[in-house]
Amino acid sequence: MYQHLVVAVDGSKTSLNALQHAAELAKAVKARLTLVTVANPGEYMSLAPEFLQHESYEAAAIAGGNEVLAEASEAAKAAGVADVQAHLLVTSKGAKEMAQELVDYADSKKADLLVLGTHGRSGLMHLLMGSFAETLMRQSHLPLLVIRSTHSEEGGEGE
Repeated sequence: MYQHLVVAVDGSKTSLNALQHAAELAKAVKARLTLVTVANPGEYMSLAPEFLQHESYEAAAIAGGNEVLAEASEAAKAAGVADVQAHLLVTSKGAKEMAQELVDYADSKKADLLVLGTHGRSGLMHLLMGSFAETLMRQSHLPLLVIRSTHSEEGGEGE
């Protein structure tokens, strides 16, 4: 069965839900669990430099990514997973390139399952925002477990 699961986390309720599913699976099959988050300095560029608590956009992204990984690691260990690793990917690229970096990382670590959450958007929202899960599915040769969010996880807003 599975020996190494890689879980994409971003701190959202959707990704934490996916993490819970992955943690249950990892615990059941005694698999290693690697948590991966992508720190993108570009996401912080909408903040005026005077509002940054760090010396640069990259430092802010790294600090945010490390917070996400710490919270996710704590949740995985609390769920009973014995072997939890964490990895921070830093990139300023777009979703397609970020997905490829995640796939490449999982390959390099010999993962046998990728796990992530998705908002399950469709129609115009999907067209405007795209789908990281769909991009990952097109690029990965590994099995992919995609956990869809529920309305309550997204604050009751439509998907």
